[in-house]
Amino acid sequence: MMSDLLAGNVLAVQLECLSPVSNAILGGIISEALNYESIEEIYGSINGFRGILNHNLIDLALQPQQTIRDLMFTPGAVLGVSESIGRSPEEMEAIFAAFEEYNIHFLFVIGGLQAQVITLELSKVAQKRNYKIQIISIPDTIYNNLPITDHCLGYGSAVKFIAATLKELSCYMAAVANHDLVNIVEIKSGKSDWLVASALLDGNTSNIILLPSDTFSEGNFLKSVQNMLKANTYCNVIAGDFLINEDGNYVTGQGMDTATKLREILEESLEVRVLATKLGALPYTSAHFLSKTDIDEAYVCGIKAVSFALDDITGKMVTILRSESTRYGVEYGMADLANICGHEKGIPEHWFNEDGKLNNNFAKYSLPLIQGNMTPTEIDGLPKFAVLKK
Repeated sequence: MMSDLLAGNVLAVQLECLSPVSNAILGGIISEALNYESIEEIYGSINGFRGILNHNLIDLALQPQQTIRDLMFTPGAVLGVSESIGRSPEEMEAIFAAFEEYNIHFLFVIGGLQAQVITLELSKVAQKRNYKIQIISIPDTIYNNLPITDHCLGYGSAVKFIAATLKELSCYMAAVANHDLVNIVEIKSGKSDWLVASALLDGNTSNIILLPSDTFSEGNFLKSVQNMLKANTYCNVIAGDFLINEDGNYVTGQGMDTATKLREILEESLEVRVLATKLGALPYTSAHFLSKTDIDEAYVCGIKAVSFALDDITGKMVTILRSESTRYGVEYGMADLANICGHEKGIPEHWFNEDGKLNNNFAKYSLPLIQGNMTPTEIDGLPKFAVLKK
């Protein structure tokens, strides 16, 4: 039953690990919050919790409806982010002083693992201070490493971009290769396997996939490339930005990235041509490869966060629960932040064959998340993205 005891203002915060659908979540929060008389103002914090500390808030309820609609197609985070705050007693005191000044009684935090940690800390402090505030977080990270939820928002769109980009690169490689061309594709993956594994969806047998969790052996790597070039005119090597060798050390040295290091290994040992493609921030900003499934779920999660908060729920993260039927579908639930923080979700062990390669379970899991396309509003043939009025 919806609580009618708490009234006040909403504050929305976008934190750290960005995804292409972060703004769709924000759009869902705004749209739903406008429906409740108990919610008086809807604020957004500029640059994460720094905006709260600096009293730099924006009125989201006054944004034009077209701007709210454009959020569905706008990558990045329109509010701006900060990776973290020190969370010292002085900063916590300042944050709660700002909550009281702006009458904030509903807080929604959009982000990845670090966002959940900060949200849990705020929930604990609120309880100790006996400050009535409903705090809900929404899982938004392309790393897809938050536990309990079936998947994280933004992952589907990032995977769609990576797999589609690999298909495009392979068309070029096939045109110019003659059993002598290697393209190293570096994905900014952190220590999570999920993004690198998305190369499987490309379906290209010319791909060599180096997961961050794999132990990297230079000898085995060279043999794999040689064998691949015997059977194919080219080879794609897809790797994360963290690789660990047999000694437990990072493969890359100081000031060197993965693509550069792997290129150096190949050029020193094999007579091959080597290209290096670093995707960098592109999976975060791939508005031209947005997954409709991802966008739709992000928007609904924003709505659900508000409705859960108005049901007097706090200290929780919105979760996406996959239907057990053969046809893809989801339900939305809640998980205690205490059960999220300090845990990371990896690819299940039974999704790997005895040779260490991923089996078809990964594709069954990921393919439903990349379905459907979104077409942003265009001006002069280019996408029109949301810009908030401050």
